[in-house]
Amino acid sequence: MTFNEALKHKRNILKNSSEFTKTLYDYIIIPALEEEGVKYIDEFRKSPSSFLDESCKIYSSDSKFKVFLFAKNQN
Repeated sequence: MTFNEALKHKRNILKNSSEFTKTLYDYIIIPALEEEGVKYIDEFRKSPSSFLDESCKIYSSDSKFKVFLFAKNQN
């Protein structure tokens, strides 16, 4: 999906998620290509607070994205 579609999807997920779920997980937008998504997640793990939704754009070679459920306690 495009970045805007992924952002809309993420917002819908957050709107329908419980507060408890939000304390356990981050919903992040990552590149759809597996290799690029893994690279983005590896970088995200190092400093989650320094990443914005738009950060994923520089990791994508084809401008396709997906929403990923990321457990906050993963290091």
